Amino acid sequence: MGANKRIVRGVVIALGVASGISAAVSTAGAQQERDMKVLEMFYEDKDLVMTPSRDPKPISQVAENITVVTAREIEAINAHTLADVLYTVTGVQIDLRGGPGTQSTPAIQGSDPLHVLVMIDGVAQNFLVNNSADVGAIPVQQIERIEIIKGPASSSWGSSLGGIVNVITKSPNEDRAATGLVSTSFGERFSGDHRGELSGTVGGLGYYLHAGKLHSDGLLANNQFDGNRAYGKLQGEIGEGGTLQWTLGYSGGSRGDQEDPRADLTSKNRFDNLFSTLSFAYPVTERVDFDLSLHTSLKHLDRYDSQLSTGVEQSQLSIEELTYGGSAKLTWREQVHHLAIGTDFDHGDVRETTSAIGNPVAVVKPRLTKWALFANDTIALGSLTVIPGIRYDHTNTNGDFASPSLGITYGLGEHTVLRGAVARGFNIPPLVFTSGDGLTTAPSPNLKVEKVLSYQAGFETSLFRYFWLKTTFFRHDVSDAIVPILLANGQAQFLNQNRQRREGVEVEVKTVPVFDTTFVAGYAYVDARGRDSGERLSNVARHTWNLALQYDDRRGLRGNLAGHYIWWNAASINQGRYTPVIWDLNLAKRFFAGERIAVEAFVTAHNLFNGSQYLADSLKNPRRWIEGGVRFSF
Repeated sequence: MGANKRIVRGVVIALGVASGISAAVSTAGAQQERDMKVLEMFYEDKDLVMTPSRDPKPISQVAENITVVTAREIEAINAHTLADVLYTVTGVQIDLRGGPGTQSTPAIQGSDPLHVLVMIDGVAQNFLVNNSADVGAIPVQQIERIEIIKGPASSSWGSSLGGIVNVITKSPNEDRAATGLVSTSFGERFSGDHRGELSGTVGGLGYYLHAGKLHSDGLLANNQFDGNRAYGKLQGEIGEGGTLQWTLGYSGGSRGDQEDPRADLTSKNRFDNLFSTLSFAYPVTERVDFDLSLHTSLKHLDRYDSQLSTGVEQSQLSIEELTYGGSAKLTWREQVHHLAIGTDFDHGDVRETTSAIGNPVAVVKPRLTKWALFANDTIALGSLTVIPGIRYDHTNTNGDFASPSLGITYGLGEHTVLRGAVARGFNIPPLVFTSGDGLTTAPSPNLKVEKVLSYQAGFETSLFRYFWLKTTFFRHDVSDAIVPILLANGQAQFLNQNRQRREGVEVEVKTVPVFDTTFVAGYAYVDARGRDSGERLSNVARHTWNLALQYDDRRGLRGNLAGHYIWWNAASINQGRYTPVIWDLNLAKRFFAGERIAVEAFVTAHNLFNGSQYLADSLKNPRRWIEGGVRFSF
């Protein structure tokens, strides 16, 4: 459609091969195109990314450390939620503490989970009241790709000190004939994941529809889950190359959050998340595009904590959030530059109600209003690409902040890309830190944003022809880090009283297929310390390993044996365990493949060797469990 045509045209211009460029730039652009061809065997359909600069460009022109996960890779591991996918990404730390749908929050390169911005279709999924994004509640069937930036992305997206998880959903099938999928799976403890999707074009209107249900009686005590999800996207052309698009997404359910015998506590929660977008894109001239998008979301969470021994309810928390906003962007592409300038606006109203035995009901109604201006350029000078960016953010709660960044990539020969970046980033404190909750948390109205100065350098190469190697060194210096202080009345107050440093290295390796088998490995080392005390920070993953053997004969048989190991620097009182590697085995066999119809059966053995790997014994991981099902696509 029109959007796809503009992307192709923009990439050609960004690579420096459009007509009218000088001979020197054209020669260098051809060199860059050869570099991309060498890497294509490892990237497949990942070579265009939009998250770093908010407009599609080749991954060879990205200075940030970025990982892309495609729909095909999500299907290969039989993922149920976004948490299952992020669990496999190098540099992302997540504690999968239960079965399907369990509440989970990701960290990136040892960051606090509250510093990771999670988006779907450009809509933030983080709660304003606590900055958490429950990736265990986000379904995966509608996902086309996930782009993960490791490190601050504030010059493009604002509050994102730790990184970005950007979910890009599937687009309507441009073929007029309807295509779709029906999938169902069943596992132990009455676990089941049932999905359907339909996509096509009627007249000039494209559509994508998805609905599903995820259920489990619980693989651990008080670990049950029952949830529903739905998603829809409509897209049509307006005028000459213009595109109008509307989306609507919903996920909701109820679940148990395990039991803590030591604290004599058990918890349950109920959640509902609804969001919608309306966007318009139009080519103003041959080189200038205009994009306008509006969004709104409604989040609701009820949490109930009860005494395990008696069943008596101890406390209840209810959160309601209504947010709305919009973005406007102009993109200018010419022979050397690929410039995106724009503005964002967001407003959120929160109502938090807290009650506990012996205390009156507390109600607080904080709100957050923020606006921003941003500009990001990609300057292609042959094999050298320079990527400057800057953003200015204003908030009604924590003041203003400017986020400059500068990145460089260099194509070294036909096989290697060098990368380096320095960026200043920030994170808006959760509203509960600023306003308090009226019960356990005292307000800190003068709280400042947390700041980071980040440095990253690395390379990726296919020089050895038989395998791809990517290495990234990073250092994140955090200032005005927020820490809790216990007051005399028993309340906690959060203050800017710490400086931290997180530094380390990531290494990723992927081989070319040998006898239809590919080996993939990723390792992340994070040294997180207080910059003043020099003491190592607790509950930060220091070593993370991801290993996989992937088999695909391209004729219908697929297999994926994946191992995950994470070593948390946790206090001994947690009584965590993280000695064994957790292995998962995924197998799939296509039994029928016609011109438009295919039938595939699949089976997954989770925690194949019954390993125990968890941060705290109050939130353990499930033992081995098995599920299987069938997919019917047409």
